[in-house]
Amino acid sequence: MIHKMKLSRFWRLSLSLLLLGIGQRLMYTGVVSPWARDRGLPVLLLVLSLVALVLGIALLLPLLVWFYKLHRSDKRLPKLILAYLLTAVTLGFIIGGFGQLLYDHTSFAYDAVRIGVWTMSTIVQSVLKVILCFGLVSIHKNLPIRERRNCLWLPLVGVLMESICIVLLNYWLPTVGSVLASVIDAIVLIVTLYYFSYLVKETSR
Repeated sequence: MIHKMKLSRFWRLSLSLLLLGIGQRLMYTGVVSPWARDRGLPVLLLVLSLVALVLGIALLLPLLVWFYKLHRSDKRLPKLILAYLLTAVTLGFIIGGFGQLLYDHTSFAYDAVRIGVWTMSTIVQSVLKVILCFGLVSIHKNLPIRERRNCLWLPLVGVLMESICIVLLNYWLPTVGSVLASVIDAIVLIVTLYYFSYLVKETSR
């Protein structure tokens, strides 16, 4: 029964991540994409994105509250979240600033710089999400984090390959590639969580 409850939470988390990824991408496509505007789809895409986002948040919020109540006494939790946020914001500024420097002081075209910045951001975000997932699962299972860093290499290789696939998919299929990329990204994140939660041995070595 306990195992079924754990799996139930896992699949609710998985569905929420999938819905949030799709909703975010549909909203971006509806607002920005010329393809959507030319076909009169922005309103429809925005409605679908809002539905997906609301459902995703409705599934995710109770899980976040449950996790926080369960582990709020663990001092590693706020440190992990803070480190993730600071690293993500700092690297975002660095990548964006570097892209701006390239555009201002080199002969690179705007599209080339934009694609480069987006590619680096995608890779960095994917790596940070894997590390965050690893830390959260370690906290949930009351296991050390630093001593088990060797468990990270396989998921990191996987997300790097996934990031390359997402970049190529967006390049070859700019119309639908972004939505498919969001689905793939969510699925990879779900698989990563499953790997850390159920497949990695609960040892520090």
